Amino acid sequence: MSILAIELKSISGIPLHPLIVHIPVMMVPLAFVGAVLALVRPPWRSWALSLTAVFAGISLLGVQLAMQSGEGLEEILDEESALIERHSQLAEQARPMVFAFFVLAVAAAVIFHLISRAEARDEADGGRVPLMRKLLVPVMALSVLTGALSLAWVYRTGHTGAESVWKGEGEKSGSEAKKPADEGGSPDGDSDGD
Repeated sequence: MSILAIELKSISGIPLHPLIVHIPVMMVPLAFVGAVLALVRPPWRSWALSLTAVFAGISLLGVQLAMQSGEGLEEILDEESALIERHSQLAEQARPMVFAFFVLAVAAAVIFHLISRAEARDEADGGRVPLMRKLLVPVMALSVLTGALSLAWVYRTGHTGAESVWKGEGEKSGSEAKKPADEGGSPDGDSDGD
């Protein structure tokens, strides 16, 4: 299912997927660091929670764009391999984790903002503010947990993607290099015949 109705295959003949995957690869770790900083350093929460929510949102968008561009790259390459299939499965698993991370990061930022606004208006006596104070740290802790899971899955997805490129290239090079002489290859493994 495609959320965005655009085709992401290539630009000027260069596949977009290797470029776009760097969005979640960079933003998920940054969002995770922001979530950890917000949890362990209360004075930094005013900026760290908002920044974490923004980075997590960019991460979610990046994961979706990377998945779409990966599908486009599969169409261009027209290849099937176990590594590419595993890479695709891990990307499908990463998306809901990054989504949960985004939702919890936004929830933590909103809760903190509402508490700060109530305190600025001197409305801290209301029943809502103490409840929000009790919710803030658990929501931030869940944000850190989902951020760690997102980070692990984005890493695993990227690793299998890199393996599919590098091991796939090695297998192609090895099979082409060992082509028998009667199939157009020379006995020494190269195709020029010398």
